[in-house]
Amino acid sequence: MNSLFWALQLILAMKLLTVTFQHGLRPDPVKMQRGRDWLGSAARPLLGVIAFVSLLVGLGLVLPAAQGFLPWTASFTALMMLVGTGFHLRCREEPKVWVSLILFALAAFLAYGRWAISPP
Repeated sequence: MNSLFWALQLILAMKLLTVTFQHGLRPDPVKMQRGRDWLGSAARPLLGVIAFVSLLVGLGLVLPAAQGFLPWTASFTALMMLVGTGFHLRCREEPKVWVSLILFALAAFLAYGRWAISPP
């Protein structure tokens, strides 16, 4: 079961690192236009914060492999995916809502597994 959890952690970490790139380093203005319209002048700083937090959480999912796992990072990942789903819903990005919901389900299962099924 531990191998399954580590595989989920790697999948979620890769997704979070791509979010860092897509939202912070190279945001696509066409794809993010609805969100920018909704957020106004706060869009750019918020995208930077989202990218930074995504980087920290993504690294927090894989780096503890050398020192032991921190179970709260899985819980924080699930929370982050839930918040992301809310943003995508608010911006009316239907395909991304489904992706966010699936990633939230994976992160929630990982958090439950790390706390209840296979604690460190």
